[in-house]
Amino acid sequence: MTNSLSLRGVCKSYHAGIAGCSASVAVLRDVDLDVAPGEMLAISSGAGAGKTTLLLCAAGMLRPDRGTVAWFGRVNRAGVSPRPEGIAYACDRPFPYGFLTAREALEYSAVVRDLPISQSANRVADVLERTGLAPFSDRRVDSLDGAGLSRLAISAALLQQPRLLLIDDVSSGCNAATAAELIAVLRWLAAQGSAIVVAGAMTVWLRSADAASTVPQARFLALVDGNLEPDEDARSRTRRTTTTQPIHARVAEVSPRAAAPELGAG
Repeated sequence: MTNSLSLRGVCKSYHAGIAGCSASVAVLRDVDLDVAPGEMLAISSGAGAGKTTLLLCAAGMLRPDRGTVAWFGRVNRAGVSPRPEGIAYACDRPFPYGFLTAREALEYSAVVRDLPISQSANRVADVLERTGLAPFSDRRVDSLDGAGLSRLAISAALLQQPRLLLIDDVSSGCNAATAAELIAVLRWLAAQGSAIVVAGAMTVWLRSADAASTVPQARFLALVDGNLEPDEDARSRTRRTTTTQPIHARVAEVSPRAAAPELGAG
């Protein structure tokens, strides 16, 4: 099987300080990683450990100092091989045009990503429903709370119908109910054959969902000292017998005439 994502010997360092007093800080040290189609991978790390650097390299948005990145079996060679279609990156950075409504923000994202005009309207409507954002589609982006912004970030990524989705954190304030719904969406996407990599706060929610399930569905790694290793804490949690009820998330189907519930309610 061809992996959706493969990293081999990926290294990345940053330089800090002023001329004559600078230092180099190694963030990634010979990272190797394979993610198969349909796999869900969660990467935990401490603050400043390099998770964003890792995901940016994996998304082709940051060039590693050394090592190779391959997508769908094709090695990325800087200046020779362009990043293939089907890779989406979602993060908690604020949307730059807060005066747009959620629907308008997604329509703008569709234009920026050069999606076919004939398909854009249907894709926007579909992701709004799938992520539970439809009831809030007429709200301005700058009025959305953390739950709504998390839904918007995932919605924008889903517009691309990704074969590889990388999620670098979600907005602060995302509640448990919203996280459960979004995890259900990610599991649906993985079932379609897409590879999913999550880091940051979403790993906590995914860990809870797997711990409450009799059949864990995600692989957990930890980024420690610039390298990836099995997340033993996550493994022990998912193996532990628990009486907690499984998380059942349902993406609400809301008719256009239905009154929009409070956003924080998930």
